[in-house]
Amino acid sequence: MREIVKSREPRELEEYRRKPDAFYDGSQFTPVKNAIREQLLLEQGYLCAYCMRRIKSDFGQMKVEHWHCQDNYKSEQLDYKNMLGVCIGNEGSALENQTCDTRKGNDDLKYNPANASHRIESQIYFLSDSGIIESDDDEFNAQLNNVLHLNHTRLKNNRKGVWDEVHQELSKRFSKKPGTRTSVEKATEIEKLLGEWNSKDGQGFLREYCAVAIYYLKKVKKKFDK
Repeated sequence: MREIVKSREPRELEEYRRKPDAFYDGSQFTPVKNAIREQLLLEQGYLCAYCMRRIKSDFGQMKVEHWHCQDNYKSEQLDYKNMLGVCIGNEGSALENQTCDTRKGNDDLKYNPANASHRIESQIYFLSDSGIIESDDDEFNAQLNNVLHLNHTRLKNNRKGVWDEVHQELSKRFSKKPGTRTSVEKATEIEKLLGEWNSKDGQGFLREYCAVAIYYLKKVKKKFDK
């Protein structure tokens, strides 16, 4: 997970909500939902709000998630701040293989990655040797595992792959002038890499699992900032 900066709601949603008895469904809502999907993709860099795998607008590639579910929080069903773009989460497979919103269903989560006051990036960390995502908050840590199932084997392996990739790239950059680089120069290289992992490409895509790379690079940089 990474912090998501919400944009202003799509004009189509704002106008639709003014209609009498407007609700999140039906043929009249379809073009509105398409606008919502496109804006969620843009503001999230085409990454799932929970697992950070790639999502696209193609059918079967993403869905709109209500952080507070529609069944239990009906007043928030058309609240754009409550909406996230998420992956399909192995929908249709056995429960032990489901992740993200598909696994979550109507369960609540303690923190919302799109709520700045929740400071999601300070609530989680990643383990280098396994790719596991954890939290020091026991309640949220249980939700990461049991509600979102973000430590599914595939996701752990993908995150570890990113950690290893960044470690190798950093080692390569540091080895260009072995034994001569100062702490300031090393910190500068880390800042460059941080910029690359924090930036969207020409299509508006962030790199998959970018929060892992950013967490690792910030952790390393602290050693040279002392």
